[in-house]
Amino acid sequence: MSVQIRPFAEADRPACQAIAAAAALTSYGAHMPPEAFGPHEPLEPADQRAVAVIGGEVVGFIELVGAHVSNVFVAPAAQGQGVGGLMMAWAEAQTHGPLTLSVFTVNPNARRFYERLGFVVEGLKTIAFASGDHEVWRMRKDRAAPF
Repeated sequence: MSVQIRPFAEADRPACQAIAAAAALTSYGAHMPPEAFGPHEPLEPADQRAVAVIGGEVVGFIELVGAHVSNVFVAPAAQGQGVGGLMMAWAEAQTHGPLTLSVFTVNPNARRFYERLGFVVEGLKTIAFASGDHEVWRMRKDRAAPF
């Protein structure tokens, strides 16, 4: 399996929307209102967005706002194949200094994934999402600033 990480193109939008809905439903969707995960939900604003491609098919995407990973989604069929790790490596290559992200507390598998990549929990926060308030772990990976 060869995974390519490339910049997002507007033509990728429908695939990314469908991936976000499917991945969210399988990871934390049972704890959220189902209407929050339609395949046509708009993508969130991002400073940078990249997609993971296998055999010409978009199988995941990642979004950055500054040095904060705002979203990482991998299609359920492509999970466990290293796609998420490659996208996180892309995020690290795009940023300097500490890298942060948030993970819903109802998604402990994601927390373990990020901990394996060197992130640590720095606290809990309540955020508004899908017409409700939900707890997230705020996570951080400290990295040396470039000289």
